[in-house]
Amino acid sequence: MKFTQHLDPSINLIRHYEPGLVEVNQTKLNKSCIITQKTLQQDWCISSIQELNPEHIQQLLDLKPEVLILGTGDKQVFPPTEIFGFCARQGVSLEVMSNAAACRTYNILTTEQREVVVGLIIEQA
Repeated sequence: MKFTQHLDPSINLIRHYEPGLVEVNQTKLNKSCIITQKTLQQDWCISSIQELNPEHIQQLLDLKPEVLILGTGDKQVFPPTEIFGFCARQGVSLEVMSNAAACRTYNILTTEQREVVVGLIIEQA
C-alpha cells in the first residue's frame, strides 16, 4: 500500500509505535494519549482498558471527531457494550483496535483530511 506524505508540517503524524511508546512528530510518549491532526494531549488519565468509562470517551468526543478510534494496547480488547451505546447516542461510531492498528489507521485517515481522533491506552509496566 502506498502512503501519501502530508504537505502540511503542522499535522500530527504518528512516526513510530512500539509497545509502551508512541512517537508523534518529534514527541515521544510512554503514557496514554489523545491525538488529532492539530492537538496532542500527552497524558490521558487512563492506564488500562478496564478503567475505561464514559468520561474518558467524552474527552475524545469533545474534540468533535468524524471518526473515533480507540487503541486498547498490544491487543484488541473490546470495551463494555455501554461504551458503544454511549458513542452511538452521540452520533459517532467507535472503532476499537490494537494500538499498532490504531496508529496506522489514524495516519491513513489524516491523509484523507478526515477529522479523526485517536485515544491510545498505553499500559504502564
